[in-house]
Amino acid sequence: MNIVGIMAATATGVIGKDNGLPWNYPEELDHFRMLTKGHRMIMGQRTFETTPTDLFLERTPIVFSQEDSFKNPYGCTVRDLEECLTLIQTFQDSGKIFMIGGAEIAHLFLEAALISSFILTKIHHPYPGDTYLNLKFFEGWSEEILTSNLLYTIIHLTPKDTP
Repeated sequence: MNIVGIMAATATGVIGKDNGLPWNYPEELDHFRMLTKGHRMIMGQRTFETTPTDLFLERTPIVFSQEDSFKNPYGCTVRDLEECLTLIQTFQDSGKIFMIGGAEIAHLFLEAALISSFILTKIHHPYPGDTYLNLKFFEGWSEEILTSNLLYTIIHLTPKDTP
């Protein structure tokens, strides 16, 4: 299974504040949009609800939700990891699947070793936040810089093969 994680975080792992991003870097968001265009995106319900709906016009969201009343008019809804993995196995095309967050979903997939690679934007400025990605998951992963500027560095992380 080829699931690619894609998120942005500060050096302390901040990924969100008040159900949004604490920063606004349009070029970084354009990079996210370019990579995910035409593909499926796995996310939690809060991430879905705070994502601009225009993003779903060219991407299919797979949303984790425990609420029976929750409706995902753009894609599929799953209740747990097992249901998500069963759904993914039914896909007949070769499109990529991106796990875009939030933190609970990212940790769930990382703990289960289901992420084949991760595109992480390292935000250079220390923004305050209330939602964190545990960066310890990436200790020992190989790192390749894709692009860098004064505001952030986008890296491609892959787990190192274990003997």
